Amino acid sequence: MTFGSRLRFMLGILFVITIAAALAFYLTGIMSVAKSSKAELDAASVSIGTDYPGLVVKQNVEVGDKVTKGQILFEIQSAPLNEVLTNGTVVASSLPFSVDRKTNYIQLKATDDGVIDKINYPAGSYVPVGGIVATAYTVNSLYVTANFRLSPPDYARIDKSSKIRLRMPDNTTQEATIFSISLVRNGDGVDTVVKARLKNADITDFRFSVGTPVEATMQLGKTSWYQGLITYIEQLFKPLGQ
Repeated sequence: MTFGSRLRFMLGILFVITIAAALAFYLTGIMSVAKSSKAELDAASVSIGTDYPGLVVKQNVEVGDKVTKGQILFEIQSAPLNEVLTNGTVVASSLPFSVDRKTNYIQLKATDDGVIDKINYPAGSYVPVGGIVATAYTVNSLYVTANFRLSPPDYARIDKSSKIRLRMPDNTTQEATIFSISLVRNGDGVDTVVKARLKNADITDFRFSVGTPVEATMQLGKTSWYQGLITYIEQLFKPLGQ
């Protein structure tokens, strides 16, 4: 074989290896990203209520209002509570809620900054024992719930160190950190449901309200059939002795 033939032969091998490497890296990119079939924003919520029954005599908030920790949201006139406070059976300081010292009305306060989600007993309503007067989303608790349809091998490539990238309705992007992975049946298949906490979105920012649909993509681990090809190619180009 002449020198020219050998050179062409070596160049041919190098060309094939280059094409194979390019395809492998391309596959690594497109096959390591999963797109959600459904994704929307959600947030942690707290219940606001009392064990004492009574009449809601004052309502200081409406659904959607921003609230701050310690803000009085509702006042409730409770005959049973007034009776035990009056006869000394119960001391106001021992109760898990505040009481107006002049009227003995129950004062339900916000336990954290947030947004009122639902009001079950508005002003004028009678709250039964254990009734939940309202619920509120808490600040800095915003997360995304995203459904992915994954094959078993791809499911094995996700973990809580994986990241989710979100595209918001205003076309901005956010990165979210996974804190929950579960499976739910969806028709004839099974969806992987991932919950991930947002870093730069606040529940009090109305652009990012609960229920807002978003686009979610998840980076998967790269352990797959083509990862072996990549490793092999890397070995080819690694200097001897390393």
